[in-house]
Amino acid sequence: MCPPEDEEEDQEEELDDEAEELPPSIAAERALASSRKYVAYTVKLPSEQLAALQLIWLELKRMYGAHSPDKSGIIQLAIAEWLKRWDGPEKQQMLRQLLEIREQTRKRQYRKD
Repeated sequence: MCPPEDEEEDQEEELDDEAEELPPSIAAERALASSRKYVAYTVKLPSEQLAALQLIWLELKRMYGAHSPDKSGIIQLAIAEWLKRWDGPEKQQMLRQLLEIREQTRKRQYRKD
């Protein structure tokens, strides 16, 4: 069995070998992804959105097993697409939707049951 340091070096060599075989655009994307800093952040979702996300995740799990995308990846892609839309012509429509969501949230906060 290799000491931990040797294992890390072997893994780095394997990654370097893989990067050489990949097209430059994919290799660059992987390098960028590995250098990003990821942080945990908690969000509240409507129950129906969380249920839909769970169904998508389960479907992917059935299709791809251990290699399936995780929920974090699904959310990361959704946010990346949202950010693209925000920078485009849909910005005003999205802003209106965000303000409506905020108004609904405040109503729920102050509602007496």
